[in-house]
Amino acid sequence: MNHLSFAKGVLAMFWLVALLNVIYPFSAPLHGWLLAAAGIMLLVHVGEVLLFNRRLALRPKPWLERVQVLLFGVLHLKSLR
Repeated sequence: MNHLSFAKGVLAMFWLVALLNVIYPFSAPLHGWLLAAAGIMLLVHVGEVLLFNRRLALRPKPWLERVQVLLFGVLHLKSLR
């Protein structure tokens, strides 16, 4: 479980850097690469929410579970077991 929380922390830092890049754009090569990576990752996580929507709806706070899957993806789904 320790590796899972470390991976979630790394992913949270990625989203923080991506958000910071939107507010204060970085230099040209890094700016485009980071936004493309964040966009692809967001699309994948939206797909995961749509795919596991029934499983998430059975949880006590389904909206919170969906937000966490949007942020952490399959890492959060592994921690639900």
